[in-house]
Amino acid sequence: MKSCIQKFLQALGDADRKVLQQSLQQAKQPLSEDAMPWYLGSAHSPAGYLTPAHAKVILSIRKDWTSVPHGLVWDTPEHTHASRSAALQSLAIELRDLGHVTGWRNEKFSFWPDSEIMFNGQCIEPTNAHQAAFEMERAAYRFFGLRSHAVHVNGFTEDGFVWCGRRSLTKSTDPGMLDNIAAGGLPVGESLQLCGVREMAEEAGLSEALALTAVANGQVTTCRSVSRGWHHETLWVYNLVVPADVQPVNQDGEVAEFNLLAPQQVVQAIASKSMTVDASCVIAHAVLHAIAHA
Repeated sequence: MKSCIQKFLQALGDADRKVLQQSLQQAKQPLSEDAMPWYLGSAHSPAGYLTPAHAKVILSIRKDWTSVPHGLVWDTPEHTHASRSAALQSLAIELRDLGHVTGWRNEKFSFWPDSEIMFNGQCIEPTNAHQAAFEMERAAYRFFGLRSHAVHVNGFTEDGFVWCGRRSLTKSTDPGMLDNIAAGGLPVGESLQLCGVREMAEEAGLSEALALTAVANGQVTTCRSVSRGWHHETLWVYNLVVPADVQPVNQDGEVAEFNLLAPQQVVQAIASKSMTVDASCVIAHAVLHAIAHA
């Protein structure tokens, strides 16, 4: 793997490396000044952030959300994972029916509060060993400004090229943009590795044996304002060496095509913003991380 990334690096000039550095810096945007934090019960750290409009909607349809000087506070009387999950599922469905939550997936993410998942400013790998506060439909995460988790896989070839998928035009987010060889949100009950293996099979048609050779490469946190609210996600980076005789082939309809790009083509795609923000910073992380640990 190191030789693949080294060959990628050797093809870049100083201006190219600067593009990669900027993509990492731009991946984490500051909160809007009017962003409203909401807290789960007596927690000291916000669970998420709402736009003023979203906060107004919640307060208009729910009496158990309380407005306080520093934001909103909510919890169920039972303070349990099950009771919170049920209540938030009901609320998410109502928000969907009112048109405030779109792109419904019928797939749930677990939410871990900072007290469970953060250590020294970095995320701990999300597993069942850490207590999730609740689970909720993934399409509602941006409305509530919650931190989600996703696995992204960089597909390098031996000569330092990178396999990139082009997202289907029917995707609800970033349609038609270039992406990693495989990527996907972490659903309830799945480990990071199994999530990556599944996504590599579904999106790129890669065998389990090959997918299991992907090497974990740390994490990148991305956050930014989006049309549906606040996007906050920890991207767990994996690097994979794709053999010369392997051609990625999409299986689930989420990828329109695959392109094998030379290093400078990758940088150009990042600079021209024809690659997703998440894929850009995941590639940048892998390459710049290699420099830092050379």
